Parts: sequence; C-alpha cells; structure tokens
Amino acid sequence: MLKGTTLAVGIAAFSISAAFGQTWEVDKWTPAYDFSNSPEDASYSAVEKASKKWNLCVIFPHLKDPYWVATNYGVVAHAQKIGVAVDLFEAGGYPNLEKQKQQVADCADGNYDAILLGTVSHDQMTPTVVEASKKKPVFATVNAILPDGISGMAAVDWRDMGRSAGRYFSETYPTGSDSPKVAWLPGPESAGWVKFTDEGFREVVKDSSIDLVAVKYGDTGKDIQQKLVEDVLEEHPDVNYIAGNAVAIEVAMSVLRQKGLQDQVKLVSDYFTPAIYRGIRRGLISSAPTDSAALQGMISVDQAVRFLEGSVQADHVGPAIFNVNKDNVKSFALDESLAPSDFKPTFKVD
Repeated sequence: MLKGTTLAVGIAAFSISAAFGQTWEVDKWTPAYDFSNSPEDASYSAVEKASKKWNLCVIFPHLKDPYWVATNYGVVAHAQKIGVAVDLFEAGGYPNLEKQKQQVADCADGNYDAILLGTVSHDQMTPTVVEASKKKPVFATVNAILPDGISGMAAVDWRDMGRSAGRYFSETYPTGSDSPKVAWLPGPESAGWVKFTDEGFREVVKDSSIDLVAVKYGDTGKDIQQKLVEDVLEEHPDVNYIAGNAVAIEVAMSVLRQKGLQDQVKLVSDYFTPAIYRGIRRGLISSAPTDSAALQGMISVDQAVRFLEGSVQADHVGPAIFNVNKDNVKSFALDESLAPSDFKPTFKVD
C-alpha cells in the first residue's frame, strides 16, 4: 500500500474565495480533452456540500514549487469546505514515472472512491490509468493526459498561456507601432508545456511590431535561467523586454537591479507565481497570465464529487486565463491563483 506523509495543516483561518458553493467562470472544451478546438465560455456551479465523506486519492508530480503548492491548497480548501477526505501523494518529480505508476495502482486498490491525477507524462501513464479506471474513476488535474480511462479533466491549454503572454505585446505594440527588441526565454525545449507555450506566444506576436532578437531555451533551474538572462543582456545591450518563464523573470528582476537596468528593460512572465505577483505590485513586471492553479485544484475535487454523486456538469473545464497587470493586480481573486503565504504542503484531509 501507499506510504505517504500524513502532515495535516488546518486552513480554517485562511481566506477562502467567496466562489465556494457559487459559480466559477470557466472555459469548457467540447468534445472533452481535445485542445485542438477552441473552448466556450461557461459557468460551473460548485458543490456546496458533499452527500457523504467521499475518500479521494490525489497524486501530484511534486510539491517543490509554488504552482503545485497552490493546486494543493485548492484541493485541500475545497475538500474541507464540502466535507470530503483526501490523501495526497507526490512522485518527487517528473522523471519518476514508475513511482507514479505504482502510486496510481495502489490508489486503485486502496480504500478510495476516486483518483485525482496530476500526471508526470502526457501519454506514458495511459496503460496504468486505463487499468486503474476499471476500479476507480480517474480525473486529470492540471496536466493534460490522453483521454483513455479518464472520467474528467480540470486543465487549461498551455498554448493559451503563451497566447496571453504574447497578447501583452500585440496590444501594447500593434503592427505599425514602435518595435521594441524582445528576448524570449520559454524554458526547457524538450518539455511539453514549453512547446505549447512557445507555439501560443509566437502565434500571437505575429500580430505585433516587436523585434524578437533572441530565443533561448534552458532548464528552469535558477542558475541556468540567470545565465540565459545575463547572456541576453551581453549579446543585446539594447534589448527592451525579457519575456518568458517565471523563473527567468524572477531572476531577471535581481540581475537588472544589480546592473542598474530596471528602467531600460521591462519584464513579461508567461505564468504566475508569488514572486511574479510581488513584481507586478512593485511595478517591476509588466504582465503575467494566470491559469488560477488553486482554482484548478478546487474544480478537480468538485468534478470528482459531482461524478460520484451523479451530477456531472462538464467533463473538461479549466479556469479562464487572464493577464495580471498593474490595473488589476489589487482586485482579482488572488486565492484562486496562489496559496496563502502561511499555507504549507498538506497531504491529508480527514
């Protein structure tokens, strides 16, 4: 059976979004699980209270960064709100495919009513998922997966994250306007999410006047991203923007400050973290899209409960992506994107 950490952290004191038991505005894909079609705007009504204490097994790739901690928060907050139990297990990282396969198999054999899976692989988990689905319904959480064996999905199209980041440039610098020099640092070239983000960004900036002077790929370790930022500044001393993954933008804030270039080089992130949020509030980052990671965790729990209770609303939905900037940074629902600062990774809800 599964051996997992059973740290339980109460979050009753945390500010929970007023959306609980009300309505979330989402994107809905029809047919489900097919990102080749554009989603439609939809409203999703959250469960106010589960009919019984369902027991959910939640499996994440890891809890090593604020994004998955935010999703963890969403799962825990909504589970507590509607009265269901959760055991959460993490694989320790994306390379640990075999460990996650075993976790899914153990949950399928365990005393659980459903499995919520943040997969480490888009396609290599499929045989395990299909086998597990013969015993328990499986719901894809955050990370898209092949549809075989899936009973629901709470996930966004990462092309739309790239499109949203690119939209800052197409709206600020439409064709025929000024042509700022932009460096683009999307992340590790081999990663699926980077491929999709890159595609979306390039698609949208075609409708802008920017001059894309550099594209640099690399692992999202801070040291590697800092080296890429420094290379951009050395190779293109007249660059006006650095855009890309949140780690690159986080380290760029520090590098620009050290070099006295804060007023010369502006920053645009392609996803949202606590450091990115602080940078936008301080005026150091121009824009960043959020896919509301915490809300994705809430929706996934809600999907599972609705499926178990025979009240399914939609097989595949995700939060509507939007850009956070100086105009809305103080007014959007922060707790749908980030975990509270005092939230700690939580592995059990009784």
